[in-house]
Amino acid sequence: MFIALIVLALLPANAQTNINFDATSFSPDPAGTGLAFMNVANLPAPDGDGAFQFGSGWGIADLIAILDTGSNTVTLKPNRIGDPAEYWQGDGTQLRGNKIMDANHYIEDATLNGTSFTFNASVVSNTLNNTGIAPYDFSFTAFIKVFAADFSSVLASDIIDLRSTSGDFTLTMDATGFTSGEHIQYGFQMIGPNINLDMSFDAAYDNLGSIVVAPATLNVEEFSTNEFSVFPNPTASSWMVKATQDISSIQVFDVLGKQVLTMKTSGNNVEIDASNLISGVYFAKISSDKGTKTIKLIKR
Repeated sequence: MFIALIVLALLPANAQTNINFDATSFSPDPAGTGLAFMNVANLPAPDGDGAFQFGSGWGIADLIAILDTGSNTVTLKPNRIGDPAEYWQGDGTQLRGNKIMDANHYIEDATLNGTSFTFNASVVSNTLNNTGIAPYDFSFTAFIKVFAADFSSVLASDIIDLRSTSGDFTLTMDATGFTSGEHIQYGFQMIGPNINLDMSFDAAYDNLGSIVVAPATLNVEEFSTNEFSVFPNPTASSWMVKATQDISSIQVFDVLGKQVLTMKTSGNNVEIDASNLISGVYFAKISSDKGTKTIKLIKR
C-alpha cells in the first residue's frame, strides 16, 4: 500500500478545466448552448399511479429556469407549465397540478469527452418553501452526468442537493475514460408536482419561493500548468496535495460556504489534516503564485 501511494504521488495529473456558471451560456441558441429536457409522470399515490408518461425536449420557460444575463443568475422555481389542459392542471381546485415534472436545464458539451473538469457555481438565495404541497416534495439539484451513447444509462455522475447548499459549490468529473460518443451534461434538475396555472394561485406560487444560482465567488482560475493530485479522496484522516509549483495557502470550506480550516504553506507537497472535521463534503481553495484552484474533498 505504501509503495502504491508513492507511485500515485509521482504520476502526472490530467489537465483539468474549470467551468464557472454563466447565464449567457445556459441561454438557448443563438446566445448560448442551453438545453432543456422534461420527463413527465403521473402523480404517485394517493392521487395517481406514478406511471411514467413521456420524456421530451422542452422550453426553458416552462421548467421554470429564469435566466438573467444582466445579473448573471438563474432562478429555479417549481415547475408551472403554461398549458391549461386538465391533463396538466387537474380539476383546478388545488395548488398542485396533475403531473410530476422532472425538469432538466443543462449544457451538453462533446469537447469534455476525454477530459477532467469541474462545474462551479454559488447558491446566493434559497427561499424554497414546500408548504401547501404535501405529501409531494420538490427536489432541486445541480449535476454533472455522463450518459451512454444511446442514453440507456448514466455511466458516472456528481450531484449536489441545492436545497441544503449555500454559497459556492463545485462538482467534479474525471471523464478521461469516456471517448466513445458518451453524452456529458452539466446543469440543474428540478423535480416535483407542477403548480396550477390559474392566476388565483399566483400568490401561493410566489410563496413557494425559489433558489437563485450565480457564478462561484471563490477564485477558480486554473494553475498555469494545471497539474496536481489529491489523495486519498475520500479520506478518514488527511489529504495529500501535490502540485507542480509551490502551494502558498489552502483554505477549506464546508458546503454552506463556512471556512473551517486555513493553512499558510510552502512547497509543492502539502498535507491537509481532516481529523477534526466531521464526515461530509468540503471544498479546498488551493493557491500559488500562478493562480488558484478549488477542488472537492470528501471526509469519511
